[in-house]
Amino acid sequence: MAIECMRDLLKLDQIVGENIAQALVEGDISIPEAKLPVARILDITGQAIISSKEIIQDKVMVEGVLQYDILYITEGEEQVEAVEAEIGFTQYLDIPGARPKMLSWLDLRVEHIDCEILSGKRLSLQAVIRLYGKVRETLELESVRGFIGVNDVEVLRDRVEATSSAGEGRTQTMLREDLDLVDSMPSIQRILRKNLSIKIKEHKVMDNKVVVSGVALIKLLYQADNEEDPLHFVDHEIEFSHAIDMPGAYQGMGSNVSASVIDFYADPREDINGEFRIIDTEAIINLEASVYEPLELDIITDAYSPSLPMTLNKKTIVLSQLVAEGEDQLVVKEGISFPPDKAKARKILYVDVNPLITDESIGDGKVNLEGILSVVVLYQSKDADMLLSSFADNIAFSHSIDLDQAVDGQSCKSKVSVDKASFVLLAQDELEIKVVLSLATELEKKIEKQIIIGAEALDQAEAVDSGIYIYFVQPGDSLWTIAKKYNTTASIIEKFNDLGDEARLEPGTRLVIYKKLDSPAV
Repeated sequence: MAIECMRDLLKLDQIVGENIAQALVEGDISIPEAKLPVARILDITGQAIISSKEIIQDKVMVEGVLQYDILYITEGEEQVEAVEAEIGFTQYLDIPGARPKMLSWLDLRVEHIDCEILSGKRLSLQAVIRLYGKVRETLELESVRGFIGVNDVEVLRDRVEATSSAGEGRTQTMLREDLDLVDSMPSIQRILRKNLSIKIKEHKVMDNKVVVSGVALIKLLYQADNEEDPLHFVDHEIEFSHAIDMPGAYQGMGSNVSASVIDFYADPREDINGEFRIIDTEAIINLEASVYEPLELDIITDAYSPSLPMTLNKKTIVLSQLVAEGEDQLVVKEGISFPPDKAKARKILYVDVNPLITDESIGDGKVNLEGILSVVVLYQSKDADMLLSSFADNIAFSHSIDLDQAVDGQSCKSKVSVDKASFVLLAQDELEIKVVLSLATELEKKIEKQIIIGAEALDQAEAVDSGIYIYFVQPGDSLWTIAKKYNTTASIIEKFNDLGDEARLEPGTRLVIYKKLDSPAV
């Protein structure tokens, strides 16, 4: 027979699963007819853009494109040329338990790119991408907060931290800015390469919106009408702030935010003197956000009655709790020698640095990070027959972020980005690079909780005479578990054993237990 209960309606997020996977994306591209054939690759960059995502049974399907920017030396005339290309991909991330209409969070990045010249007009590209995904579902269930008609129910309560999804939103914003060349730089003949990346600096939830602030990092390589010094590099930062509409959101909620570049244009324009010294830039940025409400729940996780045998209906939920967040900076300073087969340098045009975390671990109040800086050096050579040259190198780094809450059994998600990179050419075949890295990490732990959603009374057990029992405490015992085992109460055990503190229940401790009624434990 069902026992009448008082109930609360709970709406909270349950973690279904998460996974990290690497995938190889391959494809061939053709050099446009208007471009000269490729003789030598100088540098290639790429970014991954998610165009759609869909949760299917036990998987997340991701569709997107890899956008490449390839800088190369042409055949015969030894000119510098650039070409942009896209290769589409579809990837699946296995997450057992995932089902349509659940919520997902994805992070996609390019870890490595290879390029093979098949012919002067055809290239083969291979990219290794890293895909991280987490799937959660919003549960709505009625939990028992009390029992009606049973006066001696003993309950075990637990305070649980959880979250409840409150909405998702996305928007696009346009950034426009005119860049003026400094006086020391020559006028622009043509722009060879343009690149824009986004760094989110802050996001906060306000009434009915999420405000996102960040920096757009612009890098441009252009050719000037100067035979002795033809190529020049420009970098610039544009700060921005934009709001994502989020009906129902309010201050105090938490948020997750991501940003990606949809389109970026950079074109030279004449100044008042008729020289091409102004660069018109325009970018379309995609911003996505989700908001959630932090919850503190006081739930009943177990119950029994010394006078009425009962069975409990329970539901197990899996929650993810944010334990702590930490940020730090790391300065990496390293000397780099040119490979023996590379020409000597006359001038460094730019040093591109791509950071990657390869391993993370938790222990002794720290999050330990190891990673690699993938460095590409593009320079003008002293060789009269070679206009430009380039080479790649890897620099290992390691760092620990102090977090007192960091213990075994937790998981961490860490990110790294370049705040600033500078270099000095020490010799014709040696340079020193200095990189300031921003490191951030989040500590999480998964907890399983059993929530009581109902109770039923059992047939009254055959009465048994009162008795006195001797019990020796076992590892993991508490007053609650012992009282439930003998169908008595913690207060009665304390009364007969003069216990003032449950912490004194050490294994082997002798307890005297007085039992009035013996009925089956739930």
